[in-house]
Amino acid sequence: NDQVTLSVLSVDMRAMDNKKAHNTSSYKNTSLIVRRNKEFILIIRFDRPFNNQQDNVQIEFMIGNSPDENRGTYITVFIGKEKRDGRWNGRVIGTQGNGVTVGITPGASCIIGRFRTFVTVITDLGKQRTPRNPDTDFYVLFNPWDPADLVYVSRDTDRQEYVLNDVGIIYNGEFNNISSRSWNYGQFEEGVLDACLLVLDAGKVPLLYRGNAIELIRQGSALMNSQDDNGVLVGNWSSDYSIGTAPTAWTGSPEILLKYAKDGGLPVCFAQCWVFAGVLNTFLRCLGIPARVVTNFASAHDNTGNLKTDIILDENGGVSRSRTRDSIWNYHSWNEVYMRRPDLPEKYSGWQVVDSTPQETSDGLYRCGPTSVNAIKDGELSYPFDARFVFAEVRNMSFLFDYGNTKIIQVDTTYVGKLLVTKRVNSNAYDDITSTYKYPEGKLHLVQKHLGMDGHTCPIPFPVILQPSSWRVRFVWMMLKVAPKLLLNFCSKSKHFTKRFSTKISS
Repeated sequence: NDQVTLSVLSVDMRAMDNKKAHNTSSYKNTSLIVRRNKEFILIIRFDRPFNNQQDNVQIEFMIGNSPDENRGTYITVFIGKEKRDGRWNGRVIGTQGNGVTVGITPGASCIIGRFRTFVTVITDLGKQRTPRNPDTDFYVLFNPWDPADLVYVSRDTDRQEYVLNDVGIIYNGEFNNISSRSWNYGQFEEGVLDACLLVLDAGKVPLLYRGNAIELIRQGSALMNSQDDNGVLVGNWSSDYSIGTAPTAWTGSPEILLKYAKDGGLPVCFAQCWVFAGVLNTFLRCLGIPARVVTNFASAHDNTGNLKTDIILDENGGVSRSRTRDSIWNYHSWNEVYMRRPDLPEKYSGWQVVDSTPQETSDGLYRCGPTSVNAIKDGELSYPFDARFVFAEVRNMSFLFDYGNTKIIQVDTTYVGKLLVTKRVNSNAYDDITSTYKYPEGKLHLVQKHLGMDGHTCPIPFPVILQPSSWRVRFVWMMLKVAPKLLLNFCSKSKHFTKRFSTKISS
């Protein structure tokens, strides 16, 4: 019986051709690397011509230690007489001699990672599967070229910058004296893709999560720091780096990720914010997620969660370190990822903040985001994830208290989030993106009704429209702090005051 004698001689993954079509040629990796929801070609060579009407062959793709069809870790694509719909699409493109050219399209939301390939011939006598062959392993990544993928980016210039550019600039210094450092993201360097996948494995991220961009980004934020999960980097803000490398000595991500992989998942010493952001940027771009590093000058750290920064003085007029829990950094770097957010209203898709510097816990782990930048600007702080913390970094009010914490000496509405910048597309200059996070100072805007003191809702009975730098803001916020009920009574009785504060909303 001819059907019984059909056997597979070889499987050619056509790595070079497929990589070119999938925008993955830059990866220094001999294996095939493809992107979701885009067809790739492979050629199966049999010991005789393949008969599409009689022969029954299935191509199997597996990932992880316990492949399971229901979990998307065991994928079957049928060619020949038996046709079944599956998670991935497959088709016979053509036959030539004993070779069959097959097109395979991974699902638009499939798991990203390294898959193993097998070809099984099915006959009445049973199944004959090809042996394990690492040469037929391949990687599936996110696809920012495809509208069906959550990380789709429409402009090619943006994809070139935020996915394919492997070098960049990270800004630091002061808002009125900006300096910069070059950073080698190196997402295509040999071993880096495997190191990024090792980060997920070492962090025990379930394979089920790895097809969900939102979940993977959130997990990545936690896994860049070692605070609670033996992640990639150990933070150190002292001046003692004797048992590791000083944060200022790093010039790129590959040496960090490759050391982490070589040492079997042992955290690398040491990092500060720009190092965390640089390595996370590599991790994201390597897996196909559009990402950039952003620096916020005068960045608040709201320890108490009350959306304001309380600075308490000591008896000598200096900052009381023991009594002041909040802080303001001269700059802080984080990442933005570009993606659709189907879990939020449509207007809150686009750039999302993700921060891997360990500052506060979120759902039990040191991580932050993804948080919609548009939601931060609108003051919509109820949407996931960590919007209140990010809002406070760029838009909270700074209160200066006297010794004893009884009297407000000064209220500054403009100090925090003075300037936010990122590298400009196809340029070494920076883009000022402050206006994507907040309305310009001096322009009328709505103070959100849910911004309360000490974490509670402040029941302002009318829409308060304020000019941020004016005396009116200082008066209202000081009154909210010391006598909110008196303020509300005053507002309700003073038509003049209400009229001054209630004007048309200006964007």
